[in-house]
Amino acid sequence: MAPRATDLVLSLMTFLRLTILLFRTSAQRYGIATFYTSPYKPAASEAIWNGGATCGQHYQVTCLSGMNLGIPKPCRGSTLVVMQIVDRCPANACRGTIHLSQEASASIAVPNAGAININY
Repeated sequence: MAPRATDLVLSLMTFLRLTILLFRTSAQRYGIATFYTSPYKPAASEAIWNGGATCGQHYQVTCLSGMNLGIPKPCRGSTLVVMQIVDRCPANACRGTIHLSQEASASIAVPNAGAININY
C-alpha cells in the first residue's frame, strides 16, 4: 500500500520542524568576550577551538551584559559584530571564550567594559 500524499507532507513538515529546532538550539551559544590591543588578533579559547577547526570561521557576536560591576550597561544597543577567528588563545592566558580585536569590541560595547557576556 503506497503512502498517501498527506502522510508524506506531514512527515516532511515534522522533519523540517525538528531540523529547525536543532539548528536554532545549536546556533545560539553563550560565552565571555574580552579584547586586547594590538598585536593580538581575534582568537578562540580551548572551549571552542576544536582542534583548529574553528580557525577561519566567522562568528556573529552580540553583547548581552557586562561583567564589570562598575559599568552597569556596557552594551551598545542591539548591535552585533561579525568576526573571524584567526588564532588560538592558550588555556593559561584565556579569560574568555572569544578574544575580540579592540575595534570589534568597541563596536558592541563601551571600550572600558572589560569582559562581557556574549551570544555568538
